[in-house]
Amino acid sequence: MGALILGILLLVAGFSIKANAKNPEMKKAAPFGSLLIVGGIAVAVIGTAINTVVIVKSGYVGVLLQTGAAVGQKSEGMHFLIPGVQELELMEVRTQKVESNATAASRDLQPVTVDIALNYRIDRDNASDLYKNVGTEYAARIITPAVQEGIKVVTAQYTAEDLIRQRGKVKLEVENIIAERLSKFHIIVDSGGLSITNFEFSAEFNKAIELKQIAQQDAEKQKFVLQRAELEKQTKIAQAQGEAEAAKLNAQALQAAGGELVVAREWIEKWDGQVPQVSGGQGMIIDLGSILKGKPATGN
Repeated sequence: MGALILGILLLVAGFSIKANAKNPEMKKAAPFGSLLIVGGIAVAVIGTAINTVVIVKSGYVGVLLQTGAAVGQKSEGMHFLIPGVQELELMEVRTQKVESNATAASRDLQPVTVDIALNYRIDRDNASDLYKNVGTEYAARIITPAVQEGIKVVTAQYTAEDLIRQRGKVKLEVENIIAERLSKFHIIVDSGGLSITNFEFSAEFNKAIELKQIAQQDAEKQKFVLQRAELEKQTKIAQAQGEAEAAKLNAQALQAAGGELVVAREWIEKWDGQVPQVSGGQGMIIDLGSILKGKPATGN
């Protein structure tokens, strides 16, 4: 449009000089007037051609404006417009990213700041409707408020600790709320398009979490000590039971064999290498030679 106006001005100036060519003072400027006329025609033609042909780049759609009103849209490629009447407003339909944050309160009234990154794209087939209803400032007008509202709604349903423990579930719920709100304006949030980059809590809450973790670690340590003590107790009980069982078996053996073979066996186990042939005491004499040969022999 600017080139067309410039061309017209050049034409007016050129014809004005030509009209005054009979004046002696303007006679020398006559050739310059002709040059202005030719230049004006060239600029007007080129300017008109430039305003007539418009190219929509890959990854964009062109919203067709006619006397300022959105009347349709053009896809990628070359298009011809009516100069001075029609124009194209380019809108990107590739995936875009917006980063935002919101301060909210958890269910247990802990203040929390959530940082997010959202990937979104404009519905290619309805870009003109988005332009009509929102314009080109859709990120600030509808995306950021939708993110803020989604975070506040979901955060209020969880305690501060649950926000950390169930981060994946929280992210999914926030994403669903944002996607539903933006879909009404023909803005698409694909599955997995939302990322929660950070949860930030108050210094008091962080200190409380730290103290709780320390207490849990101490409790686990004490639990281990108790388990070890119980194991040692059970070991001693088992050992005592084993010794009692062994004593019981020894008593049964003494009773079954008159005690002679068992006593002899215990004596042999304590043998120092110097074995007398006869041993006795308390009115009982044992012939060890006979015992070693497998024949018990006693005497009173």
